[in-house]
Amino acid sequence: MKIYITRHSLTAWNEEKRLQGWKDSPLTKQGKEDALKLGEYMKTIHIDQVYSSPLLRAKSTARLIFKNENIIEDSRLKEMNFGDYEGEDLKKKHDYFCLWHQPQLSFSLPNGETYEEVVFRLNDFILEKYNENPQQTIFITIHGMLFTILHGIFLDLPVERLNEVNQEIVRGCSLSLFEFDGKKHKIDFIGKDCFLTPLKEKISYK
Repeated sequence: MKIYITRHSLTAWNEEKRLQGWKDSPLTKQGKEDALKLGEYMKTIHIDQVYSSPLLRAKSTARLIFKNENIIEDSRLKEMNFGDYEGEDLKKKHDYFCLWHQPQLSFSLPNGETYEEVVFRLNDFILEKYNENPQQTIFITIHGMLFTILHGIFLDLPVERLNEVNQEIVRGCSLSLFEFDGKKHKIDFIGKDCFLTPLKEKISYK
């Protein structure tokens, strides 16, 4: 099974450097333009089914990419729930630092989800889609932390080593391709963005 992946496009809270989680903010003008550019690129690639997180920023991105396609929303693709900290700028908070730099299976922000809970629902989604049709090619629109955790799953990394892959967050509306054969995980490429306007500075939002 092939899995094409994109992170939702740029949002207002991304620009304000506020943690989103299950809360939401709209796509920016640039965000909408980037999604349309990815949509043009995807016209050359066969996709059997498109899935999206039900959060507005993700499904809005998916609808701009795949204007006339059936898009299935799946709650297992939602961002990690960051609990009491959603909507906040948390760069200086110790718990936020631990979330990214000292990840642990049972760790969560106050009233949020643990890594273990998110890993479980992501694996559940992947296995279900593989069992439905091992030969299919799907597209998923997800979120920054979800992509980091999925990246770790496909590298067979324990949660405690996610800090090895989470220091640079994948660009919104870039394209990645992972494969799963029922036993082994494979990463073909991550963060392809040749179809987007080049960035002038490094991505700083998570």
